[in-house]
Amino acid sequence: MTFNSLGARLFLTSTIIALIVLLLTAWQLISQYQSRIEYNFDERLKANLSLLIESSLQENFEVPKQPKQFGGFAFTLLNSGWYWQIQPLDNPSLSTFTSVSLGEEVLSLTNKQEVSEEQDGTSKFYVNHQNDRRLRVIERLITLGSNEKPQTFAYIVTGDSSEIEDDVIDFASMLGLSFLILGSGLILATILQVKVGLQPLKVVEQGLAQVRAGKTDRLEGQFPSEIEPLQTEINNLIKSNMTIIERARTHVGNLAHALKTPLSVINNEVDGKNDGFARKIGEQASLMQTQIHHHLDRARMAARVGIVGNVTEIHPIMKSLERALGKIYQEKHISFELKCPETAKFAGEQQDFEEMIGNLLDNAFKWANNEVSCIVEYKGYLSSKSMTNKSKAENLLQVVIEDDGPGLSTEEQKQVRERGRRLDETVPGSGLGLAIVTDLVDLYGGSFELGSSQMGGLKVKLQLPAGT
Repeated sequence: MTFNSLGARLFLTSTIIALIVLLLTAWQLISQYQSRIEYNFDERLKANLSLLIESSLQENFEVPKQPKQFGGFAFTLLNSGWYWQIQPLDNPSLSTFTSVSLGEEVLSLTNKQEVSEEQDGTSKFYVNHQNDRRLRVIERLITLGSNEKPQTFAYIVTGDSSEIEDDVIDFASMLGLSFLILGSGLILATILQVKVGLQPLKVVEQGLAQVRAGKTDRLEGQFPSEIEPLQTEINNLIKSNMTIIERARTHVGNLAHALKTPLSVINNEVDGKNDGFARKIGEQASLMQTQIHHHLDRARMAARVGIVGNVTEIHPIMKSLERALGKIYQEKHISFELKCPETAKFAGEQQDFEEMIGNLLDNAFKWANNEVSCIVEYKGYLSSKSMTNKSKAENLLQVVIEDDGPGLSTEEQKQVRERGRRLDETVPGSGLGLAIVTDLVDLYGGSFELGSSQMGGLKVKLQLPAGT
């Protein structure tokens, strides 16, 4: 798939949307999982906080006493991250009780992070402890003593938050692997969906190639309901195109017939008269006839070029021209070298190809001394400026004709392509041959070049669209 294609657009759009949805879902699941793990962890800390309060207030409610050991082995292991602490806030002379795991230290809660308050007065937050260890803290303030002399104590229980983080990381890793497998499956499903979904368009492309190759005159096949209107419109367009071309041919023929009779009458009237007026009328009538032939021929050529699906086999035409020119110029004993693949085809009308190559070969035989060569081959993409899309090698047909005649200078090569221009009036001809070739080549979007041949004469290179 190329980037600038319908398949690539569908694939990229579906993939990007799927990835965004998967990432958002993963983020949401990890956030919810972290909240749940954090909640369960807090419940453990709250349970230990309740035990701490209960153990320290068993005898009276004036001041807390040193609580008995509780909460398991973690609160006895030094620097375990699992600590408890009872700290007086109003009377510094009172003792601060700490767990064995704290050793001689006292927890400092000056760098609280992500603090949240609950209705029972409990605070939950994180703090950074020694060696940048992050602790999850549950704190509750309890006021003891009489109303006249109340004293507030901070009951604190902490746990190592790495348990939460490690649990979340494990879950994220598992979720990431699962989503990677799911994402890969979605991408493969998208590729398959694009392939299957766009297959009817491939069938349309192949059908149009059959039409262009002249193997059928309409787009055939069973298509999905979304493609059927396109099929109908394409077939209607082909039919309309053929109708318009046929109508144009009819009009051209009618115009030619309508003009032929008046011109013949004018020529007959002035024929045999030698006065200046008659000669002038005859000259203008001949000029009109030439111009009419030119424009009618151009209209006829344009009409034929517009037909979809015309393909002409070249090899039989080249052999026929070889035989015909050999008879016409048999007195000159011209040696003719012809190289043409038997499979060579021209994407256009047979009559147009015969007219182009016939004119060029006739000129070559007319001016050659002893030798003429014609090489037909497939060549890359069309070099004409009118062909903007580079296509496959078989889409260009190149014809090179050379002779050993006198050739033409650069200036003469420009002049000889002008309509009606003849460099040698002693040689029979109308001067329209190369101009007609130029017109036909332009109509087919090809290229036509004149140059000097290594044989000493003129070299003509013709590039035309090849048939399939």
